Amino acid sequence: MDFNVNDWLGDWISFEHLINNHDPNLDRAWKDSTKAMRSKPLFAIMMLGDARRFWAKACKTSGKEWRFRIGGWHIEQPSAVGDDDAVAGFNLTWLDEKRTPITTHEYRLDHVHDKGLEGKPCYVFHASDAGASDPFAVLIAMEPMPERSALRHGGLLSHLHFQYASDEGELIKGTGKQATLRHRMWYPTMCAAEGTLLDQCNIVRALHHLQAWRELPVPSSD
Repeated sequence: MDFNVNDWLGDWISFEHLINNHDPNLDRAWKDSTKAMRSKPLFAIMMLGDARRFWAKACKTSGKEWRFRIGGWHIEQPSAVGDDDAVAGFNLTWLDEKRTPITTHEYRLDHVHDKGLEGKPCYVFHASDAGASDPFAVLIAMEPMPERSALRHGGLLSHLHFQYASDEGELIKGTGKQATLRHRMWYPTMCAAEGTLLDQCNIVRALHHLQAWRELPVPSSD
């Protein structure tokens, strides 16, 4: 994995926004997704008969140490540290549901965890300025997928799964090659905020292996 800060910069919104937004087009995307998954017995069991309900549980941004929903992120280039201008990390502002800042931290890449979310390698960031018991001191995140620039070339909206805690031990158990996530079914998710409603519908559809729409099926009433 080659960390590229450009894929992280800018504004992100929580996937919970796509789950809780009842625009008729998103409702249609979720309905189609549930129908598609019902034809696959294993997925039907996992999704409790409803794709939206499953992701609402898996992607909740509130956790044991922070009981409120997280509405999004704003990410900027890292501050220079000494003479090193190539710091692997970023400055991240956590936002609530009203896009009001909760806190801002300087995150530095500590290492890569081999068996992270979806069983894939994940970055482990430590906040260099976090105090004791700060619930946002450690951030584990997958690489944004696809890369942030893909949307401009007709690709899908960039998104990523993550977890956070006050201490790395709250998220990972074991050491070395035996290290695993403690909460393997906790999937808080962020989506790039520059996406349109159509882009948001298509990321929901893509998660359930459905073809992307070329246009919204329910025209705007504006």
